Amino acid sequence: MPWPCAVAKVELGEQYQDVPHGLSVLLGSYLIEAIDDWADETGGPPPDLYERFPGWTDQPRPVA
Repeated sequence: MPWPCAVAKVELGEQYQDVPHGLSVLLGSYLIEAIDDWADETGGPPPDLYERFPGWTDQPRPVA
C-alpha cells in the first residue's frame, strides 16, 4: 500500500493544521528520500510520487 494511506493523511493534517508549511517541508523531504530509494531500483520511481507525498496537501481539507 502506498504511503501515506488515508488514515496517515488525516493524522498528518491534524498534527500540522496550525503549521501547514511544516507539513509541506516534511513531505518534501520524504519525497526526496523516496526518489533516492527508487534511484537504486531498476525500474525507476513511480510516476505518482509527487501526488503521494506533497501533492495531496494542495487539496482542500474538509471543515470539521
